[in-house]
Amino acid sequence: MSSDFYETSPALAQYLILHYGPAEWQLPSSASHSEAADFPVRCVQEGFRWQELPPHPTALELGCAVGRSCFELSRRCRRVVGLDRSETFLQAARLLQEAGSIRCPVPLEGDQIEDRDFSLPVGVCPKRIDFRVGDALSAAFEKRFDMVLAANLLDRVSDPTALLDRLPALLHPGGQLLLSSPFSWLSEHTSRDRWLLPGSQRVDSLLLPHFTLLRRWDLPLVLREHPRKFQWCLPEATLWRKKPF
Repeated sequence: MSSDFYETSPALAQYLILHYGPAEWQLPSSASHSEAADFPVRCVQEGFRWQELPPHPTALELGCAVGRSCFELSRRCRRVVGLDRSETFLQAARLLQEAGSIRCPVPLEGDQIEDRDFSLPVGVCPKRIDFRVGDALSAAFEKRFDMVLAANLLDRVSDPTALLDRLPALLHPGGQLLLSSPFSWLSEHTSRDRWLLPGSQRVDSLLLPHFTLLRRWDLPLVLREHPRKFQWCLPEATLWRKKPF
């Protein structure tokens, strides 16, 4: 799956369902584990230690896709920056931000499609969000943040070590980093000599000099391709606090 995939209509449909679709769209009808639904929401609601953050924090999401986690962050954050390389994904996020809804063709079977509407959830604050097209490895930011979210991005960048190395500079001391990854290394995204193997241990070794590990857990998700084909993923999530030095 090349990076160009994220500019296609099937990719847009998959991620709109993952981010904004009701549970009955996201999961097979026979699924018994509803905790795999609403992955972008769970990242924000369950992943951070909100009680240890400033009252109105600032947040950055690297690899924000079509934006649901950014909208969820906007409920509590005074400013949210969402960055992604896909112009298609960010066009959808901005349309949701401006119009509150978007219509997208969703694959059914073979070449059959059905137009579906996706809407923003109630209570979010779209005006607090700045969506930007850019590369997580090189994009410049004017200020540091209280929170950084990088969900399932690590194995989709050309240099995972470089991504981890730049994270401390993006956070205030005491700021929180939520990182998740299924460690699905593919040469289409990352040359083999840059894979972090084994992923969990290598991430720890690179982050521990700058961060304190607060929590480690599994954060499952289901990515729908069509009504009878789903990708079930089990990313490892880790929550970190930046050290004061």
